[in-house]
Amino acid sequence: MEEAMFAKYKSVIYESLMVILGCAIFGAGLDAFVLPHKLVSTGISGVGLILYYVTGLSVGSWNMILNIPIFWAAWKWLGTRVVIKTLYGTLMLSWMVDLFNFLQYDMIIKDPLLSSMMAGITTGVGLGIVYRVGGNTGGLDPIALIVRKYYGLQMGSINSAINCAILVAAIGVVGLEAVAVTLISVYVYTIITNKVVIGFNQRKVAFIITYRTDDVCECIIKKVGRGATIINGVGAYTRTPKQIVMVAVNLLQVNKLKEVIQEADPDVFILITDAQEVIGQGFTQPIIPTEVCEQLKDKSTTQEDNTEIVHNQ
Repeated sequence: MEEAMFAKYKSVIYESLMVILGCAIFGAGLDAFVLPHKLVSTGISGVGLILYYVTGLSVGSWNMILNIPIFWAAWKWLGTRVVIKTLYGTLMLSWMVDLFNFLQYDMIIKDPLLSSMMAGITTGVGLGIVYRVGGNTGGLDPIALIVRKYYGLQMGSINSAINCAILVAAIGVVGLEAVAVTLISVYVYTIITNKVVIGFNQRKVAFIITYRTDDVCECIIKKVGRGATIINGVGAYTRTPKQIVMVAVNLLQVNKLKEVIQEADPDVFILITDAQEVIGQGFTQPIIPTEVCEQLKDKSTTQEDNTEIVHNQ
């Protein structure tokens, strides 16, 4: 029990430190490569930059102000856990952007195009680190999660629509040329972020071979929030009947999936592969309803033999 608690605290500390590191890299990149050339960005930080150019109030301050209604919405519709992570990430990001504010006064790269590329690399690495450990920095993500939860729209589509509106609005403040240069940063940022998180917006399919099928399925449903399909199989060498659990997840859930499965069965065999496309519940349709997960948590861990859990992704 003590070892489990220690491991949990160690994980929380590690994630917290990585969020700080990621926010520091993001803040330094924004101040060093975006502000000197009066470029903009996407997301809430992009709105903060526009308002900074208009009012002179720091980007970090605007970032906090703009996220206040998002905190409230996340608390009301997504739960306390999401709010805590969002608040912590937003505080760190806002603080780091203002902490490295001195970098904007020393133009490190004089070419706006190269500076935009460096901005994309540094901010992409920074937020990629944050996303990799399951953190977030507020902004559009909670909004997209709320819209997806209640309307079933894709997060990528929601973010793209809002970001386009932000860039169009920025033309009136910094001009068309600065926004055009910013597009380079946005493109590089997207690629780098995906690389750091190992394609966090893609899908993975895991095939899990275990003798503790019920325990593994319960962990997947309760702790990862995904459904699973049980497939009957036979070992090629031993000819022993086995059950294979198949589950589709996004890449932000891969580490969590491996962790909970190995807790349920230390001798498990896991094969994780890329999925070209996943269509169905939890991906193109809303994920398992919260009330269903709560009911599963309340059930006894004893399950009837031969019970097949089928939730096709």
